[in-house]
Amino acid sequence: MTQFLNSTSQGFYKLFLRGLAMKITQLFLTLILSFASQSGFTAEADVEKEGEELYKTHCSACHGNTGGMDMSKRLAPPIIAVRMHYIGQYPDKDSFVMVVADWLEKQDESKSLMRGAIRRFNIMPPVYVSREDAEKIAAYIYDGDVEKPAGFDAHVEKMHGKKY
Repeated sequence: MTQFLNSTSQGFYKLFLRGLAMKITQLFLTLILSFASQSGFTAEADVEKEGEELYKTHCSACHGNTGGMDMSKRLAPPIIAVRMHYIGQYPDKDSFVMVVADWLEKQDESKSLMRGAIRRFNIMPPVYVSREDAEKIAAYIYDGDVEKPAGFDAHVEKMHGKKY
């Protein structure tokens, strides 16, 4: 009888250990997947933050809020206008980023969606950034909380007959 109890308790003990090992494995896998998904989110947030910093360094002096919607006080159209024009033609992020990054690499008037801005401000001067940085800037313009000068919405409605 003692031998029977010993073998039975050993069987239960083995089952208990096997179940415990499975639970630990499930917990471990859950933690890994959770960490991996958060890392992806963090990486995307980091790219957007880098894009914002690059935008501030290379673009905002001309495309920022300085001058508001008084075009005689601006050096270039506000970046929200650039986003509006290009997102209308390239609504998915990948194509938007590609086209804007291409523009940053080589400004070509024939490829511009903003010919009125070119007439008013002339063609944008070259921006000396790497392709990778150009894509980060473009991704920020697409996704980021870009500046919108006071009076922009009224300007869009008056000049383009639509609301933004």
